[in-house]
Amino acid sequence: MKFTSDPVVFPNPNPRAPLASVVECATEAPSRVTLDVFSDERSWRLDSGSKPRERHRIPLIGLRPGTTSRVEVAAEDSRGGKAVATLTCEAPRLPPDLPPMELLACIPERREPGAMMFNVRYAPASENRPGMGLLAAVDRTGEIVWIYRIGEAIGDVRRLANGNALYVADGRICEIDFLGDTKREWYAAGRWKGKTPPEGAIRVDTGMFHHAAIELPSGNILACSMEIREIDGFPATEDDPNGGTETAKVVGDVVVEFRREDGKIVNRYPMLDLLDPRRVCYGSRAAYWIRRGYPDTCDWGHANGLAYDDSDDSFVVSLRHQDCLVKIDRTSGSLVWILGTHANWRKPWNDKLLVPEPGLEWQYHQHDCSITPSGAVMCFDNGNHRATPFDRKTPEAESYSRVVEFAIENGRVRQSWERGRREDGAFSSFQSGAYRLPVTGNTFIDYGGVCTVDGIPSADVNAGHCMARLVEVAPDGEVVFELVVNDESAQDPAALSSFRAEHFPALGPQCL
Repeated sequence: MKFTSDPVVFPNPNPRAPLASVVECATEAPSRVTLDVFSDERSWRLDSGSKPRERHRIPLIGLRPGTTSRVEVAAEDSRGGKAVATLTCEAPRLPPDLPPMELLACIPERREPGAMMFNVRYAPASENRPGMGLLAAVDRTGEIVWIYRIGEAIGDVRRLANGNALYVADGRICEIDFLGDTKREWYAAGRWKGKTPPEGAIRVDTGMFHHAAIELPSGNILACSMEIREIDGFPATEDDPNGGTETAKVVGDVVVEFRREDGKIVNRYPMLDLLDPRRVCYGSRAAYWIRRGYPDTCDWGHANGLAYDDSDDSFVVSLRHQDCLVKIDRTSGSLVWILGTHANWRKPWNDKLLVPEPGLEWQYHQHDCSITPSGAVMCFDNGNHRATPFDRKTPEAESYSRVVEFAIENGRVRQSWERGRREDGAFSSFQSGAYRLPVTGNTFIDYGGVCTVDGIPSADVNAGHCMARLVEVAPDGEVVFELVVNDESAQDPAALSSFRAEHFPALGPQCL
């Protein structure tokens, strides 16, 4: 067997993923192709997939910027015929206009194998700038080895079972490969009403996509959406116990499950039907949705995270402006439990509250719920206010964030692990995330919105300075990785933030 088109390597033609390269070749008979890559002191193998074919196009991902690598190409047909060739690949350099990132610590041998992917976006204080959406992946040594850029903010990013990435933008969800090519895209019909949807995108009959989307074992997508209802008897203020009530236009979060092939919704879970629509916490009357084009609305729940629990076919939703995590049975749609402060819950909802064991501290304004390998529930406890109406709010200068793990059994909840209050002391008032890594047991923490005004910790995301801090912590507490995203330019610093990070054991078909 021989090559009918000799192997060549060239830069990725898609400008959205400029650090990627591509190997192409063709063989006279259907074959499988493997690439053995030798770069620095590393080597790895990737292949063209299990189906033999004559023409091959293989992404070459994970090369460290500016390095030279040797790529050995081997093709083999079903009769054992082989063809081999050797290529040299010059990896592209990092674009000079990336947001400032500084690696402060990295112990590769103690880090989780693979790559960590995170988004960078402008925080609200810099939203007047042209749109920026960035995904970046760092390898085990802390090197940026892959980026993806578009002209709008990116929220949640998740790894799919097929190795691709899934991300959420304004009113759409997109699946991409590591050449940055869009494989499938869905748009929320309500958000795109009166506008031309993205070409080739699949319509989903729901009001909005926002914050979080995850893949279920079935391949369906579970995503945060929303609806607007008029609720009478809604508290007119969060701060005054004598403030009375009114009929309010309330945004209620709706979790939808839809089929990826045609966008058909197969399950719908309205939070206003599952929880008390008249319960408010600090933030439940916030103007979040007003700024997104829904006038005179209250941000009652602010769902910002989803996690599937395969032990009982349920899922957990993080509701920031209700200061709680809730578990929902996926099949029946019924509420299983509520994890959070017991303040201001009425019957029948208070029957679903988990009972705390001694020593537990509740989370407030949390993000990024997840199920740990042990079956516990983890979240990033942003810590805004650390109170509910009408108790005194914790001053922002005294506030702190932490990561907390809760073990739940028989209707009771125990705080099984925490990090941040004493060790890091950072106050990340918005965005952010954390979850347990499966191989090392390390915990990856994204302090995504660390805001200060005149150097004092603040939750005012529309003013002051904002940065992100990404940390990986070993089980013994040692910080094995720390990266800061922070623009301190003297002339025009940008407020930068990061919604959350995601672990990829492999970028595309290869292990780093």
